[in-house]
Amino acid sequence: MLRALFLIALIPALAYGNVARVCTGNRPFPTSVDVVGCTSPPCDLVRGQDVIAFIDFTTDRAVSSMTTIATATALGVVTNYPLGSNSVTCNFLQGSSCPLSANEDVTYRLTMPILSIYPLVSLSIEINVVDENQSSVACFVVDAQVVVASK
Repeated sequence: MLRALFLIALIPALAYGNVARVCTGNRPFPTSVDVVGCTSPPCDLVRGQDVIAFIDFTTDRAVSSMTTIATATALGVVTNYPLGSNSVTCNFLQGSSCPLSANEDVTYRLTMPILSIYPLVSLSIEINVVDENQSSVACFVVDAQVVVASK
């Protein structure tokens, strides 16, 4: 019986993969993170293409506005990852909009451009969604590698 319960619990994890891990500092972890095309880390970031991620999270407080801050760490160097207009989180909520009330479940569609000039390196990317007071609403880290498009 215990083995059957374990397998039932394991199947969704295998089907969807667990590509995200928890951020430092006890920041809220999303309900789920789906990086399109990635079922297990490291996720391939194809030069010259966008990476799409769907992030489900529940707000723990009322939120007026949100910004996404992406930080990349590669070869021991930490740098801000430019998201441009994609950093305006409220513009990319699916079926919802800001302001958000406490305990509201939302899905956020994040688009990250992978420029063709990016070096072919392994890296970790921290995605931190913060509110108007710069307090974290959801945060996760994804291990990835920049790759060239397969022919």
